[in-house]
Amino acid sequence: MKAVVKKHRGRGIDISDVDIPICKKDEVLVKVEAASICGSDLHMYEGMDAYEWVSTPVILGHEFAGTVVDVGNTENQYLLHKRVVINPYVPCGQCRNCKRGNTNLCDYGQNSINKTPAKSLRYGFRENGGMAEYAVVHYKNVLPIPDELSIDVAGMIEAIAIGVHAIERANILPGDTAVVIGPGPIGLSLVSSLSNYGLERLIVTGLRKDENRLRLAKELGATDIVYADEINDVEAISELTNGNGVDYVFETSGFHQSLISGVRMCIKGGEVLLVGISTRKTDLPSNEIVRGEVTVRGVYGVTEKTLQRTIVMAASSKYPYEKLISHLLPLERAVEGFEAGLKKEAVKVILKP
Repeated sequence: MKAVVKKHRGRGIDISDVDIPICKKDEVLVKVEAASICGSDLHMYEGMDAYEWVSTPVILGHEFAGTVVDVGNTENQYLLHKRVVINPYVPCGQCRNCKRGNTNLCDYGQNSINKTPAKSLRYGFRENGGMAEYAVVHYKNVLPIPDELSIDVAGMIEAIAIGVHAIERANILPGDTAVVIGPGPIGLSLVSSLSNYGLERLIVTGLRKDENRLRLAKELGATDIVYADEINDVEAISELTNGNGVDYVFETSGFHQSLISGVRMCIKGGEVLLVGISTRKTDLPSNEIVRGEVTVRGVYGVTEKTLQRTIVMAASSKYPYEKLISHLLPLERAVEGFEAGLKKEAVKVILKP
């Protein structure tokens, strides 16, 4: 079968012929029908800096969907021919975080004081993923999807679910106001999800070079757009909110200065949710956080509960997730998809094995 393989720690990928995997006892074989390119895939394509924990060689792809075509145990035959999405996290089920339901933070009970990528994040990183014609996954990691959900949207459910997880962490309510910093794929998926929450104002900030993505943000439900490289973004938010600031700021860009801006965009008592990964250390304005009682929360990954909620949302047709798909490409043209992502010509690229 064809597969997108990261063979080395330098730039690039290989489209390789590899054997179709064989199910072990607790695994199922999925015929992949849609696999999405994520921001982390782009980073690994560019080189392995900050991804030294990733195994190589490895088949990339942690956002994918397809149909179960074989099972390794007769007890799992009920899954045969089911359309499914894959949960890329394989938790231990025994550690402190697992028992609290935080399977996205599971480190198998070891060194959780270190804020490093969760050891439970497996498929497409530490084990072969879904940018291939077939993939084997643990039977507990396939989540059946309804007929109403298109396979292409299903292929990016995990990415959408990261934004949904951010909303879960925020406990946002109708009538609230929010800013999404950064019109990348995660930021735009957040806008899509927030579009049906009855917000008084949903503001998206970005750069002039993000013009096309910011235009898409308006289509997805943003009420206002701010060009942060042309005007002071904090002052712009102040003007749009009559000097009050917003209830919630979702920082998805990872740009170090945006973390500071996010704190300053908040109303007193507001929340900043950090979704993007920053490459630089940032000194947050602690006095303003204290005096404003601003809550700062990290958002990382997804849980099965979040994925299930996202599946229901995506199947309801109330959220414009399909508009996030900019490219549908065969697996053989994966390099084209990666390059389009790096050049920001794409939003979500779906590979079709």
